[in-house]
Amino acid sequence: MNCESTRMKPVFACLFALLIPAAACLAGISSLVVMPGVREAGMGGVGVASGYGPHAIAWNPAASAGVSGFGARASYTKWLLDTRQQSLYLVRGFRFANLGVGVTSFGAGSFEYRTDPTEEPLGEFAPVEMAFHVNASRQLARVVQAGLATRYYYSKIMDQVASGVGFDLGVRVLPVDRLTIGASLADFGWNLSYYRERYRLPTRARLGASHQLELGSGFDLNTSAEAAIHVYTRKLNVGAGAELVWNEMVAMRAGYGWSDAAGRLGFGLGLRRGPFRVDYALTPLNDDLGTAHRFGIGLGE
Repeated sequence: MNCESTRMKPVFACLFALLIPAAACLAGISSLVVMPGVREAGMGGVGVASGYGPHAIAWNPAASAGVSGFGARASYTKWLLDTRQQSLYLVRGFRFANLGVGVTSFGAGSFEYRTDPTEEPLGEFAPVEMAFHVNASRQLARVVQAGLATRYYYSKIMDQVASGVGFDLGVRVLPVDRLTIGASLADFGWNLSYYRERYRLPTRARLGASHQLELGSGFDLNTSAEAAIHVYTRKLNVGAGAELVWNEMVAMRAGYGWSDAAGRLGFGLGLRRGPFRVDYALTPLNDDLGTAHRFGIGLGE
């Protein structure tokens, strides 16, 4: 492998760091900090306590315990330039436990490569990162939900491949009616290696709370706030958001997420008809880099 390609991993990781202030070049699989939930993104990036449905297991593996039947969610996110994320998550409720599976992929388009300064490149390569998710959760008591998940990580840059296994742990407690407290530890696992360089998974700990309030005339207001710390970089993220729902059919969302580097607003809209739902979220990027658009569709819970 030539020197040009050995530098691609730090460059690729720093590209994600431009998009997501919480990411750091010391952490591998940086795309993992781009969470797949469209609803959660529209609420300022909160979901450890308020998230529901299949995508919520990426925020808290205990979230799938709230699914009584079947749920499916697919999403697509368009970031800066050619960067994009796709995801598909499924959850099914069983008598003994609720089980979920999911896959997320992140691409950054094509890059030219050279071994020496030349007018024409030798070719192009398209780096890709993926995470495969298996989840199990259970209602332990009337007010306690617990979950465990394992992930398989895969990353390829040119001819170099890194892979590994990590784990998520989560719990939700419902101490009083309409109040939920959630906590999770995500992406805890072994280091990944590219050639001569080793990278840590972006391990994060989250703690948050959410509350539901009936306003009358078919309106409900859901509010949520949480804090997340990146274990190895000590970077702190804090977010808060709200969702106004009318007759469980139309939802308007807004929130604000703050990190050590900068803050970011989030806006969202959700439509539901029977078992079908459509979600959209808009999140302006920092440093005048444009706006990220997220689209999601769902079936069931």
